[in-house]
Amino acid sequence: MLSVVIPAHNAARWIADAVASVQAQPLPSAPDIIVVANHCSDDTAAIAQAAGARVIDSPAPGPAAARNAGVAAGRGEFIAFLDADDLWPADSLPARLALLAATPDAAMVFGDCRQFDDAGDGTTRPHAQTLFEQGGLGAEFFGDAIRAVDPLDKLLDADFVTTGSVVMRRDAFEALGGFDTSLALVEDLDLWLRCAARFPLLWHPGLALLRRRHDSNLSRDTTAMQRAYIDVLGRLAQWPQAQHLAARVDALRRRELRSLARQSLSAGHPLSALRQWLRAVST
Repeated sequence: MLSVVIPAHNAARWIADAVASVQAQPLPSAPDIIVVANHCSDDTAAIAQAAGARVIDSPAPGPAAARNAGVAAGRGEFIAFLDADDLWPADSLPARLALLAATPDAAMVFGDCRQFDDAGDGTTRPHAQTLFEQGGLGAEFFGDAIRAVDPLDKLLDADFVTTGSVVMRRDAFEALGGFDTSLALVEDLDLWLRCAARFPLLWHPGLALLRRRHDSNLSRDTTAMQRAYIDVLGRLAQWPQAQHLAARVDALRRRELRSLARQSLSAGHPLSALRQWLRAVST
């Protein structure tokens, strides 16, 4: 059985379409769709329930806690994730699910993603290229027709896993401890890195996700994202499985710290810029 976890914070505009895109997937049995209402002040929960999803409340703010709660409430051997403002393309799930089911040593499978702009007036504009097309990500990059060879190394080259394209084994998710609730951002990359350090990962070339870009997510704090990414890289540097990547991880951390320093200097915060430069030099 498949459990589909959809964290939702004030997503009344989109949640019904997200649930419908799951229900439209041609599966032998209906998936267990769990919408985790993440401190909503709108009608997200009522709309999701009317659309046919099971609705629970998140125990704490943030997507990590919401997704973990959804997985805990689920009943499926396999888990898939979808954000409340995104969609699954028609007939996109069965191939990934079948691939994972047929490869018992693998922990998860991910697919391609196409972003689309939503102006909020009912019009949308799909981007010309998908994530895989933009990055030249195919069998040559991944190293195999279905497996991502050396996925931990490759995740430092490109962040190629979009959360809404992932199907994961429950036992692997539980063995990894789920999403880290101490991370407010980049919690998804942190999980994929931890997964890649312990388990085989599969990739599928098909389009698995339609990712909506709109005012709310486009305004995300990029500086906070960079700081979170630096913290995740710092954790990665401590793992025994990543010791062969130490030089690359240090170089990435220095690059991000120098970028933060330049931003601080441009914003008129020289002391903050100096602190970032000093961290970059000492890394």
